[in-house]
Amino acid sequence: MKSMDEILGCGYDKEKVLVSLESKVFGIGLESYTVGSAEFGMQYASSRGILCLMDNGHYHPTEVVSDKLSSMLLFNDRVALHLTRGVRWDSDHVIRLDDELKEICKEIVAADALDRVLIATDFFDASINRIAAWVIGLRNVQKGLLTALLTPHKMLTRLQDEGRFTELLALSEALKNLPYEDVWNAYLEQQNVPDSFTWIQNVMNYEKTELNGRKD
Repeated sequence: MKSMDEILGCGYDKEKVLVSLESKVFGIGLESYTVGSAEFGMQYASSRGILCLMDNGHYHPTEVVSDKLSSMLLFNDRVALHLTRGVRWDSDHVIRLDDELKEICKEIVAADALDRVLIATDFFDASINRIAAWVIGLRNVQKGLLTALLTPHKMLTRLQDEGRFTELLALSEALKNLPYEDVWNAYLEQQNVPDSFTWIQNVMNYEKTELNGRKD
C-alpha cells in the first residue's frame, strides 16, 4: 500500500489521466501469496478514488467477471475492464466471442452502463498476426455489445419482476437463435468496411508486402 501511495503521489492531472488498479489471482513465480489480490485491489481503488480494473483472465476458473459487474456498478461511478481470453489463470490473449464475453456485454447493456464501463482489449498472442489479433478482438467485443443491444432487456426484466419465470426462460432461450449477424453485416456495409469473410485477406496481403520485410 505504501508503494502504491508513493506512485500516486507523483502528481497527475486527474481531469486527463484515469488511473486504475488491476488485481491478479497469482504472481509470477509465487505459489501462496500475491500482493495485488482482488480484495486488495478493490479496496485500495475505492479508498484512493481511482478506478478498479477487472481482468477476466485474473480470477479463479470458477469466477466470472460478468457476475461481478452488477455489484461493482452499485458502488462505483465507473468500472474499467481488461477483456481478454483467460488461459489457465493468465490473460493477454485474443478475445473470442465466447459465452463470458457475451455475458459481460449483456450485463453492461442491461445495467444501462455503456458510459460507465471503460473497455480495453487484448491482442498479445505472438503466434499470429498482431493486426489480425487486434481486429478479431475488437470485432468480437462489438458483436457482443450488438447482441446485448438487440436483446429486449425491459421485457425480460418485466417477466422477472412479475414472477413469470417459465416465460422468462423460454424467451431467453429463443433469443439465442436470433440472427444478429444480419444486423452486424448491415452495420459493416454502412461503415464501408470489409465484411467478416474478406477483411482478413487485406491483413494477409499487408503481411506479405509490408510486415515480412521488417523481420530483417
